[in-house]
Amino acid sequence: MMMKKHEHWFTLEIKHPYFYNKECPVFDLLPTPETLRIMKNYDIRFQKLNNQYHFYAEVAPSKKIWEELNTAEDLFFQLINSDTSFDTYTDIVLPKKEDSITYITNTKIVNRFSNEMTITPTTNLSVRPLIFNQSVSKDEATNIALKKDSQEVFSSQSQEKQSVIPIDIRAFGSGIYELWINGSLTTNFFGSASSLTTNCYGILHINMRNVLESLKENTLPVLTANFDVRDTYKEYLIIVPSNKKINIKSMHIESPENEEYAAPEKRMVFDNKEEATVFTSINPIALQQKVTNHPVLKIQYTHQFSDVLLELDIKMPTPKVTSVITKTKNNENAYYSQTIIYV
Repeated sequence: MMMKKHEHWFTLEIKHPYFYNKECPVFDLLPTPETLRIMKNYDIRFQKLNNQYHFYAEVAPSKKIWEELNTAEDLFFQLINSDTSFDTYTDIVLPKKEDSITYITNTKIVNRFSNEMTITPTTNLSVRPLIFNQSVSKDEATNIALKKDSQEVFSSQSQEKQSVIPIDIRAFGSGIYELWINGSLTTNFFGSASSLTTNCYGILHINMRNVLESLKENTLPVLTANFDVRDTYKEYLIIVPSNKKINIKSMHIESPENEEYAAPEKRMVFDNKEEATVFTSINPIALQQKVTNHPVLKIQYTHQFSDVLLELDIKMPTPKVTSVITKTKNNENAYYSQTIIYV
């Protein structure tokens, strides 16, 4: 009896500068029902290793991996997000549309000269069920067509005074569809045979044709998705409680990363109950989960009953994602990360 072995045939890697070494571990993969059936038929499985997802398939000794997968259809996975703050530290436009998801796919055939495809996930798609009503103008006839993989799978023309066209594409399953109205491409959307989970952030679409062509080149295709980090103006609110009985002579921030801060300003905070000295970075700075070299608040002060000049250094904490707020700056929304420091 010939023993089959599992061969590695595809890798997805998700990177994000917010994390140490850009290793973004906050996603899991959930196959759609159709993809789950394909995986069972071809004995496909995947393994998550921190921010990488390695795909394997069972291969007979007499076959090449691309021969074993030659008839496999495209695979679709939900990207399940375990971090509710992801959009806060990721450079995307907020708020996101409720019915939109991020779309990630391998659009290129790779070879030994370029075995890795790198993308920035900026494509968003709306999600629709496979049965829905398309609104049209009831004042004129409207031609509706849907395409999948460049092939027309549905077409209809509205009748006089008809305001909607019922669409049923269940026979063609989940996937990426094009909606054409009167011969013009109107939108792309992800048609789903089942409801997506509430924490589904996006869809991974593995284009099997591109995978197979890459494997024929004896190249393991690697798809790297690079998310961009959000830049914020760092804002430190320094509060000296009145019961401290000290006189601040000077304070400034020194940064080993050459962060520059504007001259401090006084501001009343907490419903005008406390006065804070506020330092704001001149330029927006990338958010980070962990910082190796912290800026330091340098304070010179005296006690109430002494003229002896004393010094105090306070290591500034890493701004928390939950502290990010928006303000209007130069007639545009700008992001600020606020940190309160009690002396």
